Amino acid sequence: MTSFWIIIFVMIAGRARCFTALRRFDRRKLAANIVVPSDNTFLLQSAPRVRCFATNDASAFSKSRAPFTNPEQSQEETDGGKSVTWNSLGLWPLLSDFVRDELGFTSPTPVQKLAIPAVLKQKDHVSFLAATGSGKTLAYALPLLQLCKLHDVSTDGERPSKRPRLIILAPTRELVVQITGIVKQICHGLKLSCAGGLYGSSKSYGRQRQDLDRPIDIVVATPGRLLKHWKDGNIYLSRVQHIVLDEMDTIVEQGFVGDLRELLYPIMYHKQAGQKGIDPATDLQVDAPRLVFTSATMTQAIQKILGDDELVGAKKHHQTNTAAKPSAPNQPLLLLPKMKVLKAKGLHQTVPHLQQVFVDVGGSDKINLLLDLLASQRSARTMVFCNTAASCRAVQFALSEVSVPSLAYHGELNSAARLENLKLFRSSDQNQVLVCTDLAARGLDIPTVDHVVLFDFPLNALDYLHRTGRTARQGQKGKVTALVAKRDKVLANAIERAVTSGQPIDGLSSRKSDYAQQQTSPSTKAGRGPSRLGPSSRGGARGSSRPRTVATNKRTSSRSKNK
Repeated sequence: MTSFWIIIFVMIAGRARCFTALRRFDRRKLAANIVVPSDNTFLLQSAPRVRCFATNDASAFSKSRAPFTNPEQSQEETDGGKSVTWNSLGLWPLLSDFVRDELGFTSPTPVQKLAIPAVLKQKDHVSFLAATGSGKTLAYALPLLQLCKLHDVSTDGERPSKRPRLIILAPTRELVVQITGIVKQICHGLKLSCAGGLYGSSKSYGRQRQDLDRPIDIVVATPGRLLKHWKDGNIYLSRVQHIVLDEMDTIVEQGFVGDLRELLYPIMYHKQAGQKGIDPATDLQVDAPRLVFTSATMTQAIQKILGDDELVGAKKHHQTNTAAKPSAPNQPLLLLPKMKVLKAKGLHQTVPHLQQVFVDVGGSDKINLLLDLLASQRSARTMVFCNTAASCRAVQFALSEVSVPSLAYHGELNSAARLENLKLFRSSDQNQVLVCTDLAARGLDIPTVDHVVLFDFPLNALDYLHRTGRTARQGQKGKVTALVAKRDKVLANAIERAVTSGQPIDGLSSRKSDYAQQQTSPSTKAGRGPSRLGPSSRGGARGSSRPRTVATNKRTSSRSKNK
């Protein structure tokens, strides 16, 4: 009887080995079908259909479509022909030389041309909106640090402990660490003191308290941790002159608005946060700190905070954290004084020099397609985006099966593990694949990312914008490959039409009925295809004849878990 079961076990084991060998043979066969032209554009012949579109390289277009260019890119190149130097923006030669020689930026970006002179004037509260990867951090850090140093020169230079003059608030620990590194580099040349990043960690709280117990000029923190230190008496805000709210759209979505009220209202207004009827125009203190805030998108919440409904026709793409909703439906989330709004070109558009490829998955195995993509991109630093942590684990398991090292970055990892993996991904040549959720889609600056793969297609157009913004940063080239399942085709087609026409994608919907009218339009019947703009000519922006509603995707609640 024992020998019978031994024979059965041997037969099952042998059959499993045969299936493994066949599967590996199929993957090698699929990899052999990859066509790599001279311009490094890849087309997967194993997929039912590949749609390739690019914003700058005509040779990257698929044979099924006529060549096209991004009108916005040509306009940026025209504006870039003007001779604008760092010195001409009002920066000191010391800072100009540092940015050019140490950081390697020979000329300012469009948003820096707008923001730096406005911040240096010290007249208005300033908010500027610009696409991801456009240089927003330097746009506020350089002028504000220059103003801090100018204050030292014009006064006796007294610097009491625990009383900073500049506070920079960011929504995530990783972004706080990133901003702190940049600010400390600039502070070194200006002889200013920057406290180490303040973020949530029980082990680092004591060290942060010691770091604050000295003369400091700048503090970079998350809103929650700064509020805790303030309540515990570890920091005082009486001498604060400038407050920066970086990535304000993410701050609102993650529910930090309540913390901002507790921090800002006591030092900005005569009335406290718990009192009703605050009027920013009349209750603003004379010596209130000057506000500067940045955002990569104009959401409905940001639009209400700015108090101008005519700026951009922003749409509500996904549910905001319920903890951040105002008690009164007509009240903005946060009462801020009137701000000067600067909007850089390219907002809500994909970045220039970005080659984008949409692959219709059909009945193919997404894992096999992903492996083929990674095999074709030799020595390319790649970010693979998934919608859930479970999907990240499945991708990592498949990569480990074929001996491809990878790192994870999602919500089921603690902050320390995420920071360590991010550090390894930036510096190590052995770990060139980062499997992540949308936690890595905003704020992080990794200039060496060559390729972004959307293993799971994003649930809305703004998430697509943030994910693709991880590559092609600061004028560099990059690639994005998206695996498009059947349920993703409506949104994918709308994004493609908007990109090829140089239009914003923020108001695009994943609901098929929103595009039914274009499918029966005369241009469609004439054989020219549907309108490239989707439901409205400007994606729901100002000037649209009919505002377009964006339905909340029904799969959002189920597919967004464990991000």
